[in-house]
Amino acid sequence: MKEMKINKRVYILIIILILLQSIATTLITNQVIVASVNGSQFNYNYPRTLGLLINGLGVSVVVWVFYIIKLLENNQEINRKLNDSTEVIEALRGQKHDFHNHLNVIAGLIQLKKGDNALGYIKKVSGNTTKMFSISNVENPEVAAILYRKYAIAENKGISVEIDIRSDLEDIAVDSVDLCTILFNLVDNAIYELDNCREAEKLLTVDICEQNNEYTFTVVNSYPILSPDLYEEIFRQGYTTKAGNGHGHGLSTVRKIVLHNRGRINVESFDGVGTIFTVFLPKKNF
Repeated sequence: MKEMKINKRVYILIIILILLQSIATTLITNQVIVASVNGSQFNYNYPRTLGLLINGLGVSVVVWVFYIIKLLENNQEINRKLNDSTEVIEALRGQKHDFHNHLNVIAGLIQLKKGDNALGYIKKVSGNTTKMFSISNVENPEVAAILYRKYAIAENKGISVEIDIRSDLEDIAVDSVDLCTILFNLVDNAIYELDNCREAEKLLTVDICEQNNEYTFTVVNSYPILSPDLYEEIFRQGYTTKAGNGHGHGLSTVRKIVLHNRGRINVESFDGVGTIFTVFLPKKNF
């Protein structure tokens, strides 16, 4: 609430500055018109204080306009995070509802004395739960939080998610912010493509493992299938399949961060599999 009040005051101040500058400019313009009608030459002999005031107002308006643009960008980022949080809350509510349904099914099977069916159902539900909680293997809390959030959002959108984590990422040489940016963009793009396709089966796969001196992060979305001509094009800044402005920076940012951290990123696409993004990042002391 405090931030909203501050922003409101800033907007009011800018409007006042623009009005003052407009009034000053109007007064000067009127003097020019009057002078031209009378056939005389108008000289800008207004007081020095007024001149400094007008110039100061002009500079202030420019500065505050840039400040407003920055505020709008921050507000957009806040709104995006709020939308993600809302989706996570809805997903958790859905999981709670599903959990109660599972318990009812198991209770019904037991009452019908179908123990084998109940056991099979429990194993199936347990497998899905284990898959979700495998995220806890990651020692990095920021990475674990992103994976869990995106898992919940994807499931809430009707996307099947397969997660296989075989590393705790304890010795990764990449900063947590950079690592989160990489994973966030890759998984977010995959969810967007799957959510907006008409395929009956939508599958998102996230695989994290380590071997020798590096970690491997693989993100696979079952749709779309990319032409080899696009393998390089998708990393160009500005390239996007999303509608509206402000898109087309995610994958280019990912590659810049990967290369900056002495890593590699590959993309492949196959029928029946989907599009595969693989990122290789070094361990510490390598």
